[in-house]
Amino acid sequence: MSRLLVTSDIHLGHSNIHKYRTNFSTAEEHHETLFDNLATEVRKRDSLLLLGDICFTKEWLVRLDEIKCVKKTLILGNHDTERVSIRDLVKHYDAIHSLYSKRNYWWSHAPIHPQEMRGRVANIHGHLHGNMVWQDEVEVEMPFGGSSYYSPVDTRYLNACVEHTDWKPINFKELTDGY
Repeated sequence: MSRLLVTSDIHLGHSNIHKYRTNFSTAEEHHETLFDNLATEVRKRDSLLLLGDICFTKEWLVRLDEIKCVKKTLILGNHDTERVSIRDLVKHYDAIHSLYSKRNYWWSHAPIHPQEMRGRVANIHGHLHGNMVWQDEVEVEMPFGGSSYYSPVDTRYLNACVEHTDWKPINFKELTDGY
C-alpha cells in the first residue's frame, strides 16, 4: 500500500546542528539518526514530500538518493540553496516547488499568511522547528474573578518539522487526523 510521507528541516550536513538539537551529542550522530529514520520509514511504494531545509551539502544530497520511493518532492526551504545549487537539486528530486497545493492543503516551508489560505483546509509547513503558529491572544475570565490571557495554537497550521514527529517522517493521514 502506498503512503504519502512528510518531513521537514532534517538539516543533513549542518555542521553545528547538535548545538540547537541538544539531544544529539554530535552533528554526525544527528545526521546518521535522521537519515536512518528516513531510510527505515520510507518504502519503495511511498511518496515523500520534503518541506525544506533537507541537505546542506552535496554529499548528503547524493546520499538522499539511497532512499528509494515512487516520488521525492522538495518544497524549497530557506537553507536549501545556500551551499547546493538548483542544478544540483533537480538531479536528486522528482519535483521541486516553492509553494504547493495538494489534497486541498497548502504545502510550504514556512507558514503562509492566513489570508492566503484561499479555501484550503490548512497549511502543512516546516521552518518553525519546535514552535507552532499561535492565534491572537485570548482573554478568559477566571472562575473566582479576574482574567487570564493565552494564545491557542492555530489549527489551520500543521508543523511537520522533525521536532514534532519523533525525528521521523510522518504519514499524511496521521498528520491530518482530525481534518
